[in-house]
Formats: sequence, C-alpha cells, structure tokens
Amino acid sequence: MSDEKIIVTINRRNRTMVFPVNERDKLRDILKDRIWWDRRSNRWAGRGDVEELKEILEEHGYAVKITGPR
Repeated sequence: MSDEKIIVTINRRNRTMVFPVNERDKLRDILKDRIWWDRRSNRWAGRGDVEELKEILEEHGYAVKITGPR
C-alpha cells in the first residue's frame, strides 16, 4: 500500500464534503456530530467552521482540499 493520503474535498459555500464511500463510517466516527447527510444536495455536509473541519481531518491523516471563494 502506498503512502497516498485519502482526499476529502470541502466546499466553502455550503460545507458539502466529497470523499470515498468506504471512508464514510470512519469520518462519522472522527467528526461525530459535525457531519450530516444534506438531503438538498444529496451529499455529506459538515457543521461548523471549514478551517476547523480541515484541521480535524488532517490530524487523522486525510488530505483536505477546500473549494469555492473565500
């Protein structure tokens, strides 16, 4: 197995998150009450500050890309 990190993409505007399906349970454990299923966009979304979510995920070994305008 290579040393490549799993990439999680977070959209600044609506905090929707894109990640591999097999990481769902791990991310739900890591983020606990900070992740929820957004029915409007049909994607997982984070609660709270985007930079804070990024820090938490990077501490657990994920590579985080943030998209959208600042």
